[in-house]
Amino acid sequence: MTSQGKAAGRDSKRSVAVVIPARFASTRLPGKPLLEVEGKCLLQYVWERARRSSVASRVVVATDDRRIFDKAASFGAEVEMTSPDCRSGADRVAQLVRSGKVDAAVIVNVQGDEPEMDPGNIDLAARLLLEDGNAAIGTLVTPVASVAEYDNPNAVKAVLGSSGYCLYFSRARVPFVRDGVTDETDFAALGVYRHLGLYAYRRDALLAFAGAPQSRLEKLEKLEQLRALEMGLAIKAAVTRRAPAGIDTESDFRAFAERQRQENCRQGAG
Repeated sequence: MTSQGKAAGRDSKRSVAVVIPARFASTRLPGKPLLEVEGKCLLQYVWERARRSSVASRVVVATDDRRIFDKAASFGAEVEMTSPDCRSGADRVAQLVRSGKVDAAVIVNVQGDEPEMDPGNIDLAARLLLEDGNAAIGTLVTPVASVAEYDNPNAVKAVLGSSGYCLYFSRARVPFVRDGVTDETDFAALGVYRHLGLYAYRRDALLAFAGAPQSRLEKLEKLEQLRALEMGLAIKAAVTRRAPAGIDTESDFRAFAERQRQENCRQGAG
């Protein structure tokens, strides 16, 4: 742990910490956090983006792999080891909170495979909780982009109420547009959203959520956020159009690498 983490005392009621869970094992892309592009690994890109958040006072990497730990420490990240028994990123984050290694009022879980994460999205999710005392969890959604995305079970849809609270999440077409849709449909106007995997938690909500068993709906849809809804935890969402893709497959990685090379060329020419 770095001196930043050692020196951290109890945070105020409005303190925000970002935790980036990172694991080596990945079925589709093993060793994903350590894959390098233009001299940096993916995890470093994520960490650098998170450090640009205007509301977070700490950014901590959480991992169960010594290779990731050593790499994160080498580029200056505050990093903590967690148990290999953690089932999910949320469990890894909760372990640090439960142990007191991360002590903040709001904890933002940023996935370690999103090197193009917009720092403003981190702020947006955290502010949902800082500004609304009734919300237990904050998250983000973006308008569905096409019929193909609407039909894609890997693009999780979110149903919101009029006040921005989440009513349901599903891999299916929800809300179902009975009049039909085409690629010319204005999904934003209809309120048809894709869920983004970024969460801000109140401390107590995170610990309750991580400590609860998988729920009935969670098991059916394979979506852990449904556990929170079944527990009665209020999830509030903000709409963003800044929704860069994460890295799930080799083709995703190659596409990001090409974008980054082009960006570096533009900066070098500027």
